[in-house]
Amino acid sequence: LSIDGGSMLETREEPLATALIGLMPQGGLGKHSFDDLQSLLAGKSVALNIGASSDTFVLSNRTTPRDLELQLQLIAAYLTDPGYRPEALTRYRNSLQDYFARLTATPGSALQAEQSRILSDDDPRFTLKDEATYRALDLDQLRLAISDRLERGALEIALVGDIDEDAAIALVSRTLGALPQRETDFSTPEGARTRSFTADRSPRTLTHTGEADQGLVNFVWPTTDASDPDTTVGLALLRAIVDLEMTEELRERLGDAYSPRVSSNPARYYDGYGTFAVSAGIDVERLDAARDAIVSVMNRMRNDTVPEDTIQRARQPILESFDNALKSNGGWMSYTARAQSEPDRISRYLAAKDRYNALAPEDIRTLALRYLDPAEAVVITVLPEAEVQASQ
Repeated sequence: LSIDGGSMLETREEPLATALIGLMPQGGLGKHSFDDLQSLLAGKSVALNIGASSDTFVLSNRTTPRDLELQLQLIAAYLTDPGYRPEALTRYRNSLQDYFARLTATPGSALQAEQSRILSDDDPRFTLKDEATYRALDLDQLRLAISDRLERGALEIALVGDIDEDAAIALVSRTLGALPQRETDFSTPEGARTRSFTADRSPRTLTHTGEADQGLVNFVWPTTDASDPDTTVGLALLRAIVDLEMTEELRERLGDAYSPRVSSNPARYYDGYGTFAVSAGIDVERLDAARDAIVSVMNRMRNDTVPEDTIQRARQPILESFDNALKSNGGWMSYTARAQSEPDRISRYLAAKDRYNALAPEDIRTLALRYLDPAEAVVITVLPEAEVQASQ
């Protein structure tokens, strides 16, 4: 079930408005605590997960045809009578100390904690706060932020599985369909779709508290949003090609089986925003070599034509993933969850293989020239804390 709202409700003034949304199930219902529900639902395949995506709150669970009606009743109950009990908040606060203690335990976790802040120029919506700030959050703040959306926000439900269609429609009608009239369109608060990428291209250094011989170098480029399917597919294939080329480059230069991480993330909900990133976790003394390897691959992508056989090596696993996408309930759900409000997800899926097959070497080079100039990347290096302190 998708309900209008999500992280789009978070603003610069209230960047943690929905931070506690995942605690809602543990808060129980108005008439039943979480422990009560565990007893009432014992032996049933019924539970609830709640989270925030960019523009919706998502309530979901895996159930059985036998328990589908009870599952729908539980979802409707959480929409109309959430409990917001403090027990959930107590468990959350008790977990914070361990969470923050692990934040810099590895180069990768240290990067994850700080990268969004760096790329957004400290935009509060994308910046991790200190432990005290999260400890001060309470469920009254969450209630204030989401109650209107739970009561009135547009909703969309998708069911996937071995269920009778007419019977499922009838069950939805007498549970979620029996709720009072709601808004019919998903909306976005003014300004919520704005997200910027820093203009500051100076190199950054972070530290971690893990093994003293481990480091990481990470290049991030701004790209674009996901509104154009051809560009989105092109960047996805470019990502796969860069992954192949980086793996070979690192092994040739360094002689070890180091594996890079390459990602392309065009945003669906932030206008004009997207990122392309390449990182390599590696021994500290080899960070310069890894940095040179990344620059070398990007220059090759921009200056040379990628051989057709390399493109095919990168493309084939992607094509196979489309062949396998609908072999599980989860695969079906990824396309049906927003089939009504975002029907282009399905049309894109149906056209994707043709788009991938149509991409030519010059298309790949054009994208690399447009987006992957090494001089335009934000380069973040993660070093052991002890080494940085020694150098100072």
